[in-house]
Amino acid sequence: MTQPDRYTTPTYATSGVDEALEQSVFAKVMRPWLAKTAVRNSMVSAITGLSSGYFATILQLPPGPPIALTTDGVGTKILLAREAGQYECIGIDVVANNVNDLLCVGAEPIALLDYLATDRIEESVLEDLARGLFIGASAAGIAIPGGEIAQVGAMLADPGTAGPMLDLVGTAIGALPAGSGPGGWRVPVDGSLVRPGDVVIGLPSSGMHSNGYSLARTVLTRGSTMRLDEPVPGTQQSLGEQLLQPTAIYVNAIQGLWSSGITPRGLVHISGGGMLNLARLAADVSYELDQFPAPAPLFQYIQRLGGLPNASMHETFNMGIGFCIVVSSSDIDVATSSIEKSGYTPIVIGSVTRAPGRTVTIPSAGIRGQGDVFENHSG
Repeated sequence: MTQPDRYTTPTYATSGVDEALEQSVFAKVMRPWLAKTAVRNSMVSAITGLSSGYFATILQLPPGPPIALTTDGVGTKILLAREAGQYECIGIDVVANNVNDLLCVGAEPIALLDYLATDRIEESVLEDLARGLFIGASAAGIAIPGGEIAQVGAMLADPGTAGPMLDLVGTAIGALPAGSGPGGWRVPVDGSLVRPGDVVIGLPSSGMHSNGYSLARTVLTRGSTMRLDEPVPGTQQSLGEQLLQPTAIYVNAIQGLWSSGITPRGLVHISGGGMLNLARLAADVSYELDQFPAPAPLFQYIQRLGGLPNASMHETFNMGIGFCIVVSSSDIDVATSSIEKSGYTPIVIGSVTRAPGRTVTIPSAGIRGQGDVFENHSG
């Protein structure tokens, strides 16, 4: 696949996902209205700091345990699943995206409801999706007690010959288990306990998960039609196999960590925004990821074909790390051992520094980020 003449390096925004605009408009237009909403039962309230902008929202419902809520979909990965005629991974991804977010606040996932919008009903497609939902739910240890199917052909109808057009979204619920916090429940995790000298442990991703597909598709289709059967250099798999890897589910690793007696100071799902998600933790510190692993062949392939700078890659993709755990340096041995016993491979990727500003530095990539943007950085 060669780049055409007068090639212009694509960005996530030019590929159709302008995250900066999205967040700006949401904060300006939507959040003021949503902040005015109230529930009839005055006993229900959002825990300060976790009601917006974090991975999940926690509500207090005395006398029961605080519950955590989150909602997420899959994005344009669905278009590749449609092209390949393989939908199972989409069902797994919906579960993974939601339960991984619930873990970040210290909650234990309980259940998920799914919403499927489609232009037409095809039994084989729905069976693949349902099987994927089952596989994901089994891995996460949750139930899917209900859901909704909406036939909205006028909205999604496509004249192409591929499978049905669809979108799949999930809403998940979890709860804080018994602990030493208020009311006898676990103290929510928001990163406020992170301290300089703490260690950042990374859990490997299974691939691109569900983020960055708009940019990846722009790169991989530039100048020609993307062939899902072409091999990815450095692997034994095709492009389709690599792109459609299901998102990893980290429930067992994080629950094993809690069971070992470790109290994680920060839990971060590395989704959209890459390692900049670390900056969502509450403590005013910074992160030096000086042991970040080399990118997997798929990420290297996309970067080379697109001529993408390191900053753009790390702003858009997980680059091989799907979840991060921040623990005290004194807990590192017990933490890594418990994660390994749960069947995952922990990688110590860096540490917390006392520099303010919530910056994230990756020396091997020559970048430093703050907010939503990475920039070139040396020294």
